[in-house]
Amino acid sequence: MTNSAITIHYITDILSFNSSTKALEKTISSPTFNWDNIVIEGSKHLVLPAIYCRLKAKKLLHTLPTDLVDYLEEITNINRARNTRILNQVHTITQVLNTHNIDHVFLKGTALLASDCYEDNGERMVGDIDILIEKSRVLDAFNLLKNSGYNRTSGFAYDKKDFRHLDRLINENELAAIELHTELLNKKHWSLMEMPSILKKKRFYNNIAIPDKKDLSTHLLLSWQLNDHGHYYNTASLKSIYDLIVIETHQEQDNIKTLLKLKYGQSYLELAKYYFEEFARIPSNNYMRFRKFSFKTKESFKLINTISYLFKYSTFFISERLYLILTNYSYTKHILKKIRNKN
Repeated sequence: MTNSAITIHYITDILSFNSSTKALEKTISSPTFNWDNIVIEGSKHLVLPAIYCRLKAKKLLHTLPTDLVDYLEEITNINRARNTRILNQVHTITQVLNTHNIDHVFLKGTALLASDCYEDNGERMVGDIDILIEKSRVLDAFNLLKNSGYNRTSGFAYDKKDFRHLDRLINENELAAIELHTELLNKKHWSLMEMPSILKKKRFYNNIAIPDKKDLSTHLLLSWQLNDHGHYYNTASLKSIYDLIVIETHQEQDNIKTLLKLKYGQSYLELAKYYFEEFARIPSNNYMRFRKFSFKTKESFKLINTISYLFKYSTFFISERLYLILTNYSYTKHILKKIRNKN
């Protein structure tokens, strides 16, 4: 097992609510324990504030070098302040959409923050504010928000057909950009999540609309597996799995059964089970065991992991670009323009 792989297991022991605190304290108290690797891998997985908050909750901060405690505390304080400002944005956006009777729910990190599921709101790092909008009203919502200060847009250099969200809306006086969704997944997977049902089953926290727990966990899982290609590359996101633990997906047996009906759910949950004790009781089938074997092989041999990634990346890149050239004239014009500009 590579140093990186070993470090990931240390991080999951820190994040887990079920791992032995006593055993963890013994491990991280060692004078040879490599905290630099924890910071590097924690940054890659966007869980540094969560690492600090979990160590604090487990009363293990005394095992860290003092300068590292100060560093992690500062990052978490900055992130907490950022999240407070983002929640203020969410309330303002909610007021705009409600005033015009636009059916919506906030998604992913914003939904998690709004639902007060974290012991410390500084734990979760949030990028954009993702909102699912009732399809017939999405352009109304887009224009309303543009007129409410989000008057700068950012999108693709070509027309993106049937994409899951409109161009990002940016307000230079606010921290987070907004992405208005009519779908949650890429087009080939639209059938996996039913938008009208998600809007119908929404729940409210402090007047903020978010998906019910089942839809929220399904979206968090499939967003990583499909939009971020976690299933294709057979990789795990510690941030995503930790989100599911925080909303107690592992305790919802009906939800787990639903997720296990999909191969994307099976491959995700097998790696979640590999890393976190919270998922230990989930049964594995032969497909899941094969996915774990493949993952552990890559984890143990860095060269195999690199070759596998490069092969899959190049295959995906080439096939995706060929598909765009054949089906999207706007993309073809964009490529031809770039070629002409180079010449």
